[in-house]
Amino acid sequence: MRGNEIHNFQELLGYAVSLPTKTVAVVNPNNNETFSAIAEAATSLKTRFMLFGNRTQISEGIASYSGLESAIEIGDCNEVSCALKAAIASVLDGQADLLMKGGVDTATMMKAVLNEGSGLKTGRLLSDIFVLEYPPRPDNQFVMITDGGMTLSPDLKNKVELVINAVEVAHALGNENPKVAILSATEFVLPNLQSTIDAAALSKMNERGQIKGCIVDGPFALDNALSPEAADEKGIRSAVAGRAEILVAANIESANSLAKSTTYFASLRLAHVIVGAKVPILIPSRSDKSDAKLLSVALGSIVSEYLKRG
Repeated sequence: MRGNEIHNFQELLGYAVSLPTKTVAVVNPNNNETFSAIAEAATSLKTRFMLFGNRTQISEGIASYSGLESAIEIGDCNEVSCALKAAIASVLDGQADLLMKGGVDTATMMKAVLNEGSGLKTGRLLSDIFVLEYPPRPDNQFVMITDGGMTLSPDLKNKVELVINAVEVAHALGNENPKVAILSATEFVLPNLQSTIDAAALSKMNERGQIKGCIVDGPFALDNALSPEAADEKGIRSAVAGRAEILVAANIESANSLAKSTTYFASLRLAHVIVGAKVPILIPSRSDKSDAKLLSVALGSIVSEYLKRG
């Protein structure tokens, strides 16, 4: 674990470029934003790419970017199923360190990853961790949100794994003891609101050492998880209240909406990575701008190096 914590995206990009060169296997890249992110990562992060898809389409897509020849290898696949199989094989063979979605829908890609014969499963729950910068916070500006991409309706067992996965990403970023807020609509434990009961159980499990490497508390509404003023106003005394660095939402709808609202309402920068498989997996939305894809490559590279170092 590193001695220095990464606090923002500028530091994240700076650390990613210092790592040993990573190779990303991309499934069916076919849009300008993806090609732009590939070119930027190849140039600024020294990342290598194995691009699996239609050779003509890929060649045309990268033609306007100079100096990429040594950083890119093209695997000619006219069908998405072929591209998926070849990309996964490159990861299993040790040729690629990360797997990334291009012009393929997430459900199709993750079905291939989760297939029993894929070779990528580890027995852990796979979950998607969004990372954004929260500008009002002067120190560690990173806030993580989970799980907006994989786990539909997590029960208590799933939420334990969601916390563990998100904490792993925080550790990869140098945050040795992240503050985890379990979200609901209220800070009170209500017998008829399951998310509050789960939050109380997770807090107690952390207190008794069943969940390690972090501080877990909840339930919290979003305001008293992020705002010290809101937490003080409500008289909440907690090491997490108003200072949360990881937000665990009640379900996929709330996590996904919360994460995307930070982009569309607040224009905040965003990265995300799926952990729990043998390698980090990147599933940027096809509507994501190249900056979000670049940041996701940098984040995935840092997580990959952290896992590699054990």
